This record gives sequence, structure tokens and C-alpha cells, in this order.
Amino acid sequence: MSPFHNRTRRSASIPARLVREGKLHLVPLYYLLMSSDLAREGIVHSGSYRFADHVYAGRPSGRFGVGVLVDAVLLRLKSARSMRTRYVHAKAEIHHVVREKDGAGPIEILAVPCGLARELFEASDELAAEAGRVRWNGFDLDGQLIDDLVERTRARETMCFWQGDALDAAAFRGRDRYDMIVSTGFTEFIDDDLAVAFFTLARRALKPGGRLFASGMERHPISDYLMRNLAEMRTVYRSERAMMDLSRRAGFLTASTYRDGLVTILLAVKE
Repeated sequence: MSPFHNRTRRSASIPARLVREGKLHLVPLYYLLMSSDLAREGIVHSGSYRFADHVYAGRPSGRFGVGVLVDAVLLRLKSARSMRTRYVHAKAEIHHVVREKDGAGPIEILAVPCGLARELFEASDELAAEAGRVRWNGFDLDGQLIDDLVERTRARETMCFWQGDALDAAAFRGRDRYDMIVSTGFTEFIDDDLAVAFFTLARRALKPGGRLFASGMERHPISDYLMRNLAEMRTVYRSERAMMDLSRRAGFLTASTYRDGLVTILLAVKE
């Protein structure tokens, strides 16, 4: 089975590891953070799609009352606020692609790995007038997630989800097929060579003129310290220059980036 690159936790017991490492001062903080739904998801499941979607939703929740307060503090960190912009900008770029087509169709949008595909569902609702010409697609390695998405979209004829590995060409279901491919929170968990391999597969699946939307993240010291020590969540940080370099190595001749907080958005166009 292909690995889940975002599942970076290795210790069976994080408090036991903290004790072994002499970081006793972090043990009370660990248990406090476990009251937050966001932190608990990160601690238990590393960089899961539920962790990302909690940030996107931006609604604090937790246990024992104090958990809601802890959650609210975490959601206000620059790292969380920046991470949320990934999905906001993805929706905006989807809108741009659909407007640019100006009545032409069909338009094929793909999210990979799709997670809960919040950007697709919201963009689909916002672009309801274009329902006849836009098809929304997504695939992910998590089979249970895909089963849930398939059930959720039974009444949405223009939406299609399937299980697949983002590093497997066959999972894209065709060459020169998509007008836009959206990928957030994936390259942050893979090294440069795998990121280039993924971008190369995405380029192959795009139509000429199609766009790849991908994200990169720069380091926030406090968040990185908490994630590494208390959740064993290890991400790969990249600058705008690094993201541009990955796109060039994957064969994209035209690309641009822009920043929002700590997040870099890459837009690469297939010639």
C-alpha cells in the first residue's frame, strides 16, 4: 500500500517520549492541547484532512470548556491564518478559470489529494449557474474518505470522487484532461524529488493552457516547535523561489507565485 506522507507521527506515546527526552515542561502543555479539537487531531493523526479542514472552517471547538479557548488561540496563530488562505485562494482561482472560459465547456477541475474537498463543494455552490459545464473531480488515498464523499455527492451529478495515489499516473484517469488541478497540503509533506514527480504527473494530466494550483509554507517558529515536539508533525517548508524551481524541474515553462502570510501559492501553466 502506498504511504500516507502526511502521517508523520512515530511514537506510541508522546508523553513517554517527552519524559525520555527530558522535556518534562512540555507534558502539562501536551495534555492542555489535547483538549483542543484542532491540536488533538494533529497530535493523533498528524497532518490529516480533518486537521486541515478544521483550520479552513475556522470554528473553535474542544473539550471541557477550556478546549474551545485553546482551539481559538491556535486558530489565531499566523500559521493557521496563513494555512486557511490556501483554500480561500483555491476557490478564487477556480472562479477565475471558470470566468475566463466565458461560456466554453466542459470544464474539468481536479483536487488531489482531495481531502474533504471544501473548496470544490463551496465553489460548486457559488458557481451553480455554471453547473451544466463544470465537472468537479477529486481523488485521495484514503478509501474511507472516498466512500464518505461518494455518499455525500449522490445527488450531485457533476461531482466524481475516487481512490488513488497522487504519485500514480493512472490515478489521474487521463492525459490532457483537466483545466485546473488544485493541490494543497500535499507537497508540504514530501521531499523535492517526490514533489517534482507529482508536478510532472499533474502537468501530464492538464490540458494545454491548464493550470496547476499548489501551495507551499514557510516556517512559523512557535507553531513548528509545537508541531514537532507535541504532534511529531514534520512538514517541508519552501519559499517562493523553491516552489518556482520545482515547477521548472517538472517541465512547466510558465509559472508565477504570490504570498499570503506564510503561504506561497504557485500557479503553473501547461504550454
